[in-house]
Amino acid sequence: RVHLTGKEYQMLELLSLRKGTTLTKEMFLNHLYGGMDEPELKIIDVFICKLRKKLATAAGGKHYIETVWGRGYVLRDPSETAAPAPVSAAA
Repeated sequence: RVHLTGKEYQMLELLSLRKGTTLTKEMFLNHLYGGMDEPELKIIDVFICKLRKKLATAAGGKHYIETVWGRGYVLRDPSETAAPAPVSAAA
């Protein structure tokens, strides 16, 4: 069970609805505030950081939210981004 604030839930909802699609900070602000009294873009980084920590704790350390440098954030299944585990030969 993960306890989220209202804004964290809204962000996770948007990421889930657009899974695999990079979302810009502006898209998050529009979803969260609808153009009304929007805070600075930096607040999105803070929300993402808190959301990542909560999800990683609940998912045994797996990371679902990926940063797309210079563009935004994307929700992915950890198995999509993880490198294949090396196979060891039995002696």
